Amino acid sequence: MGLDIYAGTLTRYYSHNWKTITQQLSEENGQHYKQVDENGNEIKPVDDIGEIEQIREVICQWSDDIASNIDTSLQTPLWDEKRESEYFTDKPDWEAFGALVMLQACRLLNRPVPECVESGWDAFDEPVVKEAMSQIRDCSLLSEVTLWLPIPKDIIFRTTLPSGNEASISTLTVLKNELEVLNQKMWKADVATILSWRNEKYYVPLKSKKPKLILGFIRGKNHAQKEKYSTEELAQCAYSMLYQATCFGMEQQVPLLLDY
Repeated sequence: MGLDIYAGTLTRYYSHNWKTITQQLSEENGQHYKQVDENGNEIKPVDDIGEIEQIREVICQWSDDIASNIDTSLQTPLWDEKRESEYFTDKPDWEAFGALVMLQACRLLNRPVPECVESGWDAFDEPVVKEAMSQIRDCSLLSEVTLWLPIPKDIIFRTTLPSGNEASISTLTVLKNELEVLNQKMWKADVATILSWRNEKYYVPLKSKKPKLILGFIRGKNHAQKEKYSTEELAQCAYSMLYQATCFGMEQQVPLLLDY
């Protein structure tokens, strides 16, 4: 499955009242787009107000439980699920997000970064990433974190999500610090430069002049022809998306999560 990032209230997320960037682009181009779950069933937004309120109540109780488990001095609610805020979303997909994880692993282990990766590759199968994940415990990008909360704590922990699935969770404070340190160590790029990385440059395979696009995104594992992409350019594009999502989450005081 593809990988999207989402920053917004969890009520909006779990009620499916948001659209991936692929869905938005499809609709802008007059194309029909249907989201499906892992069983192939169509995912439809919840429009019943009562049902949405039930979802919100579950999220609020869950966040209160999180607060009591990690620090009883934290004020609740940890963030405002009742506010009808906007949301941020983008699609790094696994190739680009994996390149960012690879870059972080290589930097922390002082290893050379591979020049390129193939479309459809899996960073979490790479020996250097596995080694970093086994040795480094205080990095959310290397801890399989899928949800970052808008609370002022430096913490990474495992818990049960509102969906019932177990997952690793951290905070936006941790993620922001990781991104800032990575930037200072690797590029020292200013904000304008970071934002410019969110472009189609990274979709262009090495030794090619044209991007290989499906609605603006890399062809995945099912595409017959494997293409090679610059690891650093992939990582920079994912960095830009995650940076923007983190800034949005901190400004709006809403969670950020990986959707796949």
